[in-house]
Amino acid sequence: MRLKSLEIKGFKSFADKTTLHFDEGITGVIGPNGCGKSNIIDSIRWVIGEQKISHLRSENLESLVFNGSKSRSASGLAEVSLTFENTRNLLPTEFSTVTVTRKFYKSGESEYRLNDVQCRLKDIQNLFMDTGVSTDSYAIIELGMVDEIIKDKDNSRRRMLEQAAGITIYKTRKKEAKSKLDATEQDLARIEDLLFEINNQLKSLENQAKKAEKYFEIKKDYRELSIELAKASLEGFNLTYRDLNEQAEKETDKKIALEATVANEEAAIEQEKLSFIEKERSLQSMQHQFNDLLQKLRSKENDKNLASQRLNFLREKESSLQDFLTKSEGQLKGLEESIVFTRQQLGEESGKLEDLQDQLAERKEMVEANRRVFDEKRTHVDQLRGEHSSIQRSQFDAEKKVAVADTSIQNMQRSIHQMEEEKEVRYSQLKQLEEERITKEEELEKRRLDLENLQEQQERTKEQILETQREMEVLRQQLAEESRKLDAKKNEHDLLKSLIDSMEGYPESIKFLHNNSGWNHKAPILSDIIYVKEEFRAAVENVLEPYLNYYVVNNLQEGLQAVHLLDDNKKGKANFFLLDKFSEETAAFHQPDHTIPAMDVIEVDEQYRDLAKHLLGNVFIAENEEALNNSNGSVVLEKHGKYVKGKYSLTGGSVGLFEGKKIGRAKNLEKLQHDIIEQETVVNGLKTAIQNRHNEVIAYNEQLKETAIKQAQEDINRLTNQVFSLQNKIESLHGLQSTAQNRLEEMQQNLENTSASIESTRGQWQELVNQYNQVKETLKGVEEEYRTAEIQYNTALAGYNEFNLQVTRQQSRINALTQEAEFKSNQLHNLTQQVETNASQLKMTAENIVESSDALDLAEQELVSLLRTKEEEEKILNEADQSYYIQRNQLNEKESELRHKVKEKEQTEHLLSEIKDKLNELKLQLAGMKERLSVEFRINLDDIIDIISFF
Repeated sequence: MRLKSLEIKGFKSFADKTTLHFDEGITGVIGPNGCGKSNIIDSIRWVIGEQKISHLRSENLESLVFNGSKSRSASGLAEVSLTFENTRNLLPTEFSTVTVTRKFYKSGESEYRLNDVQCRLKDIQNLFMDTGVSTDSYAIIELGMVDEIIKDKDNSRRRMLEQAAGITIYKTRKKEAKSKLDATEQDLARIEDLLFEINNQLKSLENQAKKAEKYFEIKKDYRELSIELAKASLEGFNLTYRDLNEQAEKETDKKIALEATVANEEAAIEQEKLSFIEKERSLQSMQHQFNDLLQKLRSKENDKNLASQRLNFLREKESSLQDFLTKSEGQLKGLEESIVFTRQQLGEESGKLEDLQDQLAERKEMVEANRRVFDEKRTHVDQLRGEHSSIQRSQFDAEKKVAVADTSIQNMQRSIHQMEEEKEVRYSQLKQLEEERITKEEELEKRRLDLENLQEQQERTKEQILETQREMEVLRQQLAEESRKLDAKKNEHDLLKSLIDSMEGYPESIKFLHNNSGWNHKAPILSDIIYVKEEFRAAVENVLEPYLNYYVVNNLQEGLQAVHLLDDNKKGKANFFLLDKFSEETAAFHQPDHTIPAMDVIEVDEQYRDLAKHLLGNVFIAENEEALNNSNGSVVLEKHGKYVKGKYSLTGGSVGLFEGKKIGRAKNLEKLQHDIIEQETVVNGLKTAIQNRHNEVIAYNEQLKETAIKQAQEDINRLTNQVFSLQNKIESLHGLQSTAQNRLEEMQQNLENTSASIESTRGQWQELVNQYNQVKETLKGVEEEYRTAEIQYNTALAGYNEFNLQVTRQQSRINALTQEAEFKSNQLHNLTQQVETNASQLKMTAENIVESSDALDLAEQELVSLLRTKEEEEKILNEADQSYYIQRNQLNEKESELRHKVKEKEQTEHLLSEIKDKLNELKLQLAGMKERLSVEFRINLDDIIDIISFF
């Protein structure tokens, strides 16, 4: 089976139809990033049935369809076709070329096609199941899968080996068979449940049958009682029916009489209604005319009221204007007098302001003189205060130096005394440390000698342990190798046994005969009775392949029995070797040069040796191709199975992975069992030897003195550290002694220098104290003069500020008088204009009063005339209204009497309807009784009593 071509259209980046021909020497597809190389692998995975969209590097199925670009429209279909050449019939189909196609439409529909025939995904999976072609096949290795195989992620290495060994199909079939068995077990459990339910239903049906018998007895009694009830009911129906007919005739006559009376009265009322409607229209016309008159009257009354109100308003306005003009004369005179008085006050206050301003200037000159004196005194005081502070600071510094020097002298004296004491203490410590160091060095030397002895003994023991461990490692490697061989043989034994038990790879007819107890199911198959050495199995199997599925039976009778069983059960055909036909001696064949007889490389039981000679007597295995030239009619095999040379034919080529695995299964199983026992003996012997070596290592380990050596080393380290620490302490003390001596000499020299320098500092300090006291006395007198000048300056400044405040107040008073004069002038001007305006309005108001009086008189005359007309028309309207209501009341009484008669007629009709319903109900009851008797008891009511004349 070879991959021939791949066609891609509309899949991912392949917008146009693209065909790759793999039978034209193509070894690879190259191109830049993003050109679609990985999409080719994805298309192969997809077409052979990949269902996980993540393995195709997409988010959903729709993204597999070409989505379009700037220059290309999107595709509506993704289609991939993969074509194989089935030249060796590895695919279970009769076609020499097999094309698998998968289509996906953007609408969500998809389909699989096999040689352009629609099929299922399972059909494609079954087709490729035994070929190594699948979505997770290691024939397709993508980026990252090599790392997964190396790291054995999720047992990827095991899956690869299983695919290479071709046992995936067996696992799949095993899983399917297990599923079928589980389903069958569930069906059996369901059948047991159904049987239990059916038994329960049978018991229920028995109870129902007993109830049915009792039901028929009760029904017989019920039939007789129902017939008696029907007879009694018929007699009651007859009486009731006659009474209802008589009542219906009576009510019908009454109804007819009432209908005639109602018709006559309705006609008379209609005539009266026509006359009443004419009168009602006339009354409505009179009411409209009267309403118009009332509207006109109300309008005139409103006009009169408005004229009266306007006249009153004008008179009130005239009075108000006259009062205003009278009062305005006095206001004008008062404003003129007030303006004159305000101007006189303004002149007087202005003179006062000039006097105050002259006095303020004199006070200002006095304040300036006091301020100059005050500034001179403040400057002198500040100068003396600065000199005083400077002398005080110098005095403080000198005093501080003296105090510091005294303290320093005392500290140096104490330090000198303390250093002399410390020197004596260190000397005693040095003596003690020297003695302790000598003791520790002697103990350290003794510990080192003990450690050397322990280490020599330890090295000898370790060499013995290493030698024993090397022997153990050799034994472990041998054990691992032998265990692997044992596991391999066991796995091969289990796999071979499962294949033999399940008859895997054999036709259905062979499996049927093997599992049929009615036949000699112990009869072997040819492939099971011959054992071939492993290196020659493929070669011998090529010769015996047509006969490997043959059963080996004792005689013709057993063979015919099997044929009849197959025919009766429609299980196909089978082939048989008859052992009793191979008893004759076979002729010896010529053995070509450089060959081995095939009979020499096989093992077979004695009872089957004649059969083996018949099949392989003329077969020889060649060591090289020279034997082909002188075969002389014999069958010559290449020992690895590359070719088979017959008398007139030559067959050969590459050797399949599973060639040689079918022949000699049963014999191989027996040999494997024997080899497994022998191998287990070897493995157990190696385990015993390893355990013995292990015990020796444990014994040597017990002899090791790691703890003693470690303790000795710790003691040596501890003593070494102690000696080193003592030496450091001794050296440190010597250094401290030297440093202390130098420091002591230095401090004594400093003490002498400090004592000499402190005397001059004391003299400077005393001189500064005297200067400070003199300056302090001078400063007191100057500060007294400064305070006096400050008081005089503050007094003059306060007087100036008070007088300046009086000037400001006088200025404010003048400004207020000026504003008052301006306000009164404006007020006088406005009042004058208002008087002139009101005088003109008073003249106009007098003229309007005369006009309003004339209009009011005219309106009163028209209103009196309209009131007289209203009284006359109102009298006529009341008389017509009374006549209308009298006629309407008479008409209502007649309609009431008519409604009473109509209601009486309706009651009669309702009673007739009820009588009719009762009659119909009697008929229905009678019909129901007749039907019930007919249905329940198959009895005709006419046979009980003759009631036909009744209806």
